[in-house]
Amino acid sequence: MAFDSVQVRFRDVKNHKSPFANTRVVPFVGSYLSILKAVVDDVKTEYFWFFANFVNLENVDIDYIPEQHEKAQIHVWYNTHPAGGTNKEGNVMLIPTHELRRQISSLMYLRDYKDINYHPHNNLYQQVITKTAFKLQDPYKAYETNPNFYSWLYNNDLDISVIPDFYPSFWEDVKLYTWGKTNDVMLVPRQKKLKQFYDVKRSIHYELDYKIKPMDIVFISYDEPSAESRYKKLKSKFPRAKWCKGVRGQTLAYITAANMSDTDYFFAVFPKNELADDFDFSFQPDRLRNPCHYIFDCYIRSIDLRYGWGGVILYNKDLVYKTTKPNLDFTMSQAHHSVPILSAISNCNETPLLAYRSSFREVIKLLQMKPTVESQYRLKKWLTLGKGKNKEWLHRGAIDGKAHYEVYKNDYTKLMYSYDYEWIKDKLKSSYPTETWD
Repeated sequence: MAFDSVQVRFRDVKNHKSPFANTRVVPFVGSYLSILKAVVDDVKTEYFWFFANFVNLENVDIDYIPEQHEKAQIHVWYNTHPAGGTNKEGNVMLIPTHELRRQISSLMYLRDYKDINYHPHNNLYQQVITKTAFKLQDPYKAYETNPNFYSWLYNNDLDISVIPDFYPSFWEDVKLYTWGKTNDVMLVPRQKKLKQFYDVKRSIHYELDYKIKPMDIVFISYDEPSAESRYKKLKSKFPRAKWCKGVRGQTLAYITAANMSDTDYFFAVFPKNELADDFDFSFQPDRLRNPCHYIFDCYIRSIDLRYGWGGVILYNKDLVYKTTKPNLDFTMSQAHHSVPILSAISNCNETPLLAYRSSFREVIKLLQMKPTVESQYRLKKWLTLGKGKNKEWLHRGAIDGKAHYEVYKNDYTKLMYSYDYEWIKDKLKSSYPTETWD
């Protein structure tokens, strides 16, 4: 007697024709259990075959008849060939109709069925999932180039052999699978309107041991008097540090630093700050987040304020190269994410010039932003006379920055003068010709 059959139709896969004459085709929605609940009452035979359209049943015994002691079992055939990936929660089943009807209302998951007989099969031709290496600068880009229903994505710094022998289960709803401390191995479902991996509603994570490549460190200096001593200190603690020195123009300096880096991201360290003692540059960019820069906190002692200004920045190289026409702040010209980890203690008041330049630029940037409670508080702190060395120059820079903004707030070209260190230096000289500020 021929059994009824149900083929589950997945999109973005090679479709294999059913070998059965009486096959009902249904789209994959939710999970196998939800589909079974919808179709089981329509089955007319004692048993029925239930299988995915991405499985070729050529080597499956479709004439299989359960033994007497197996009559209440769901029989599941699952792939064991390494090329296809292994998961006992397979995609070919012979199901006892009456028994499933009896149990189905009490099942939360298909695996909760009382008696399942798993049949390993080393010649089961199921959809092989493509493996694609991604650049850390943009893992999502690798996903976009692979139109399959699932995609293996792995960091191109890893050996492909680290990818586990695994196949996604459709006994539950579709999920994002990730492996390892930094999610350098991912199994990502094809979904419409997916803009970042966090958009996948459900995910599951597994441990996996692999070597994590640290990001390069680039020390970026221009005219800061303590640059050499601070670089030496950084280099002695972190030998992989490199020095980008004396490049005029912030945009060119960041691009130069990116060129010096051999990793997809690099940490930028600035000489106007002292590195926090416990900051160790072990942070890794989030593989599930879309490309962005990561901004770490800095404590500005002179005005008792802590936020991202002046802190270490983990730059995405690709975004650096794309920032050819930045706004008032190079980093914030691209997508960015604040990391509430203290990276540095500011020494921006080390000289009058550094103090003036720091507050002049930051006040203009804060005024140009859409006001928030947080930005207004920071502005207030910068405009208040602080403490410590060169506090008056820090205050003058803030006041002059506010005055410059109020005059030129509708002239973005003039506001962009604050991006030019040499222009600020000339302004300081002309504004305070009798002062000793060098």
